Amino acid sequence: MKTILILRHAKAVRKAPSLSDHERPLDKLGENDALDIGKLIKEKDIIPSLIISSTALRAKTTAELVAKGCSYQGDIVLNQSLYEAKTKDYLSILHTLPDKYNSLLIVGHNPTVEDIIQMLTDSVDVVTIPSGVLAHLSLPIEKWSDFSKSKVEEQQHNVVLREIIQPR
Repeated sequence: MKTILILRHAKAVRKAPSLSDHERPLDKLGENDALDIGKLIKEKDIIPSLIISSTALRAKTTAELVAKGCSYQGDIVLNQSLYEAKTKDYLSILHTLPDKYNSLLIVGHNPTVEDIIQMLTDSVDVVTIPSGVLAHLSLPIEKWSDFSKSKVEEQQHNVVLREIIQPR
């Protein structure tokens, strides 16, 4: 069994003409929420064995603050494909993960965060993930390489959305 924590980056400052979308930082609320999510991850004993984040500043900072909050000891891998990603980009990342990692935290952006959760769980309800909110999923696989588009379609009914975690 593998675990995926999918987190939409925390709240960022509004778009400004002088700032590219990629370089938008978190606002104060976003910083606090990211740290709180990390603390909740630690409390729930679901600290990931790997963190992968979009290269966008708001996602990278979210990942760093979550890591701090949950006392994560590993590296944070930045992945450019998570910025403006499609669900196939998430699937590709998951499919190529080394099996030594049993749990993953992936920090990304909407609409893809909601789309990938919807796809993995085959939910009939619309999945809504606001900024700074985490989805905790369990996958019925032993090896990440077993995670492919065809396998997802076969196993959707076995993917379990354990919980949605919101900052306090």
